[in-house]
Amino acid sequence: MGQTVGAAAWRDVPSTYLVCAADRGTSAARQRRYAERAGRVVELDAGHHPFLSRPDAVRDLVLGL
Repeated sequence: MGQTVGAAAWRDVPSTYLVCAADRGTSAARQRRYAERAGRVVELDAGHHPFLSRPDAVRDLVLGL
């Protein structure tokens, strides 16, 4: 926990952030801030666990990467 990060994969590896717009635990606005470094941002009308409530959409997103 006290070591300095020497490399950050997000700088070199393409990344996608899935914003769950209906998440009641982490607001969509906060998720959008977290996603600022991602190369691609996708929003989905889903709660905190989109792989449970919208598995089809998550599957399509992952297969499309």
